[in-house]
Amino acid sequence: MKRVTKIISILLCACMMLSMAACGTKDGAENTTAPTTTAPTADTPTKPADHKPVMLVVSFGTSYNESRDLTIGAVEKDLEKAYPEYEVRRAFTSQIIIDKLKERDNLKIDNVTEAMDRLVADGVKEVVVQPTHVMPGFEYDDVMKEITSYVDKFDSLKIGSALLVEDADFENLIKVLAEETKTYTDSGAAVVWMGHGTEHKANSTYATLQEKIKEAGIKNMFVGTVEATPTLEDVIASVKESGAKKVVLLPLMIVAGDHANNDMAGDEDDSWKTQFEKAGFEVECVLKGMGQYAGVRQMIAAHAGKAEAVKPAITAKQLKEGTYEIKVESSSSMFKITKCVLTVKDGKMTANMTMSGDGYGKLFMGTGEEALKAKDDAFIPAVATDGVVSFEVPVEALNVDTDCAAWSIKKEKWYDRVLVFSSDDIPAEAFTAGK
Repeated sequence: MKRVTKIISILLCACMMLSMAACGTKDGAENTTAPTTTAPTADTPTKPADHKPVMLVVSFGTSYNESRDLTIGAVEKDLEKAYPEYEVRRAFTSQIIIDKLKERDNLKIDNVTEAMDRLVADGVKEVVVQPTHVMPGFEYDDVMKEITSYVDKFDSLKIGSALLVEDADFENLIKVLAEETKTYTDSGAAVVWMGHGTEHKANSTYATLQEKIKEAGIKNMFVGTVEATPTLEDVIASVKESGAKKVVLLPLMIVAGDHANNDMAGDEDDSWKTQFEKAGFEVECVLKGMGQYAGVRQMIAAHAGKAEAVKPAITAKQLKEGTYEIKVESSSSMFKITKCVLTVKDGKMTANMTMSGDGYGKLFMGTGEEALKAKDDAFIPAVATDGVVSFEVPVEALNVDTDCAAWSIKKEKWYDRVLVFSSDDIPAEAFTAGK
């Protein structure tokens, strides 16, 4: 009898084990088989749709690791503190630097397109792109072109301005630079800022900065460029006129990278340091990128806070014929437009702009440098009415930077302005299906 009971007990245990094994295949039961994983792709977001907003900090980049941490890294950290609701990410515009860092240090940094694709793949809905470029030159233009194609990929896509755009930007930067170099200027030394220089129209930024330094009453601070104007020769001549015996060289760049270390402070015969020494000056080089200045970082953070929505370019083909009152953004407070009426007709757009005063006698749709070479029939004359003037100008597209040179009657010279004709106030029904 005991033997039978034992056999029954064994059979019951076996049944229970089989039952438990069968339950293991049902939902909610533990499965010891390793789960299958799939690497995230553009079609499989790594984050849910409610991913926190992202601030993409776009810099030219540098292969100087220490300087990168002290400048670009410091900018990014300050942005994280200023906007804790954002995740801060990094992108570089220089593919050469990106490739060098990958090969030399196995450091992977996205270019702008890769960073934007990653944002889309991660399910991010709100993006602020904040460049660290000193001026809106070729690099900034390329960033704008690249991100514009992503407008419909996000609920909100905004971009902040470069460091020097508005008049207030120049004034703020001069205060920062003057404070950072006060020890040198107080001792009678000439402070020389070395900028990169560019063939882009934005190169006028350097001349504007020098002009405003002079207007601020700072007599021993000078600005030059490596690849454009003002040239090194221009700066040496200006420093000689100042009577200074010592020159302090600093980079007018966010990062103290290759240009600062070699073109500025190098021992080669054509370096700024060597050329100033040959000219008879005592020279001190300060290898400190502007990203190390708290005041500059604050300026960049302020620009991020004022970031504006990225808008697609609108051409005449996308609008019905008619007249529309629109707003025009100007790069200078000295070129204020109080009213603008846009006319769309025969596949073209023109804008009648009423100015706040009568100080400008004519316009040229291009840069001041181009205006100097243009014929008189290319100029748009002012039409005077009741103490103000207006101009009838052609418009290629809305929501994009448009070069405009304005002739000052008082100073008899051309001033570069950048205008943006906005589509914001155009009613929805005025757009064709091509929008």
